[in-house]
Amino acid sequence: MTQSRLTPLPIILRRLVVESNELVNPRLRRVRLGGEELGAFERDGVLFPAFASPGFDDHVKLIFAPGGDIADALPVQRAHGIEWTASPVRESRDYTPVEVDADAGTIAFDLVVHSDSGDRSAVGPAEAWAAAARPGDDLWIVGPKSSTVVPPNATWTLMVADETGLPAVRRFLTERPVPGPVRAVLAVADPVAQQVLPVGPDDEITWVCAEPGDGAALADAVAGIVPLDGAPYIWGAGESRSLLPIRKYVKRELAVPKRDVDITGYWHLRELVPEQAAADDGAPTAGPAVVESPVTWFAVRAALRLGLIEAVDAGRIGRAGLARRLGIPDERLAPLVDLLIACRVLSADGTALTVGERGDVLLTDDHAREQFDGVRAEQILALTELAECLPAAEPAWRRRTGTSFARFAASDAAVYAELIEDAERLQFLIPALAALSALWTGSPVFFGPGAVTLAQGLRTAGAIGPGAVPTVVAQGAPRAVLEEAAGAGDILFTDDWPRAQTAIAACALAHCEDEEAVALLAAPRPAVRRLVIVESTSPDALSPRVAEDAVLSLALVGRAPRDREQLGRLARDAGWRVVDEAALGWGVSALVCEPAE
Repeated sequence: MTQSRLTPLPIILRRLVVESNELVNPRLRRVRLGGEELGAFERDGVLFPAFASPGFDDHVKLIFAPGGDIADALPVQRAHGIEWTASPVRESRDYTPVEVDADAGTIAFDLVVHSDSGDRSAVGPAEAWAAAARPGDDLWIVGPKSSTVVPPNATWTLMVADETGLPAVRRFLTERPVPGPVRAVLAVADPVAQQVLPVGPDDEITWVCAEPGDGAALADAVAGIVPLDGAPYIWGAGESRSLLPIRKYVKRELAVPKRDVDITGYWHLRELVPEQAAADDGAPTAGPAVVESPVTWFAVRAALRLGLIEAVDAGRIGRAGLARRLGIPDERLAPLVDLLIACRVLSADGTALTVGERGDVLLTDDHAREQFDGVRAEQILALTELAECLPAAEPAWRRRTGTSFARFAASDAAVYAELIEDAERLQFLIPALAALSALWTGSPVFFGPGAVTLAQGLRTAGAIGPGAVPTVVAQGAPRAVLEEAAGAGDILFTDDWPRAQTAIAACALAHCEDEEAVALLAAPRPAVRRLVIVESTSPDALSPRVAEDAVLSLALVGRAPRDREQLGRLARDAGWRVVDEAALGWGVSALVCEPAE
């Protein structure tokens, strides 16, 4: 976190107009758009800045309403962000602008053409729209919400992509965010999709003609690249599973630090059409679901906790050898291995065991692994007590463990570190928070898992003045983890509350029971004049796990996620009164409070 790899940007809904639409080749359509809202514009009395896309792989969300009214698909624009409300007609896809021409007032998107049959029902919403788009037609977009910052120490770049990643590759080669040579492995389904790219004299492009999602062809080509001297930056985009061997190769063979690697699954082979659909808001993109029944879930969890998948991945091994390596009798291990083969976590090649495609997901995707072995998995296990706890209004977590989840997190650095990671989503809301300039006078004090994210982000954005020093209040394991996250920065840490103008609760309440939340909010009251609660107050309609997360919250803290009114009641019980509120976007609000007396 000390050197953020993302630059947050204002999140703005824009109405653009098609200027041109051309087939670049039989597999590629380029749509160029303009319109007044590419520049600075005013809507409903609010001024919004001009479109900006400083990063080569920025994601812009294109919004469609096939068969419906586009007005019903659009998010609500706030002064400092957007709110995605539920919509039965909305379909959206993320695309990278292949060209951004500020002088001409245009941007362009490249869309892969998957079908020339004229049957628009066989393609996705973006391709269907592009095939019919004519000059003068409208297109609504949102974003980009952030830009990737390439590692400053990189001296050369390895890029791996299929056709959905070619726009980002073209922009990289055009804009050169890393000055050194580029080695690129680019997969296309048909030779006609190859493009003339703006390569330099030291660049090398390897084209691979393979079926979409062919990971073996991609991996073989990457393995043939001779690494250059110096520090590499690794970037990849394409079908999720096809990138798994690339992730393993980069980690094990090239030994590139994780901080210097950006590999993103843009689409999954199980989908009908592999349109660009870049990972959004940190959601897992691990490809096919591993779980097919509760028994499978527990089997995969056991395999991960035993180190079984890693043992198989270390080299071809038979059943007897695996049993010896794990110290488990073969006859006891056999049913587990059989089930893991059935759900493709493992694969049987004659008498040898290898890691299956779903096992590769678990080895290379931390988000996928956390569903079985980690804090989220422990939260899921608490659901076994849900039926007994609902009538008693007791959190299932407390019943199962004998303590509250907040106390558990405060006593375990690894658990609190995951809360910090979850709170890093606040970095996308920094522009909205920074715009509330009246809140950041003096040296603000932060607390909660998002404390360092907000302190560093607001300092970088210039909201916290150069003479002010942000302070983080934390004790015990949370303080140690927050200090590690901050690194050698200019943030002060303290156990006790200093006198200050403003205290900011940064994602501090969602993991607390009501009584704990009230005590947490009451603690700074004697020392500060103002409290700002930055917390989710409504569901993010784009999240695929809203309903699941609500049930998990019920199990952890005895209630569904709190809304604005419920947070306001907690603040009042802690001796505060809410005097203002700002919607920051994605269901997150800032509640500004003053002492009730």
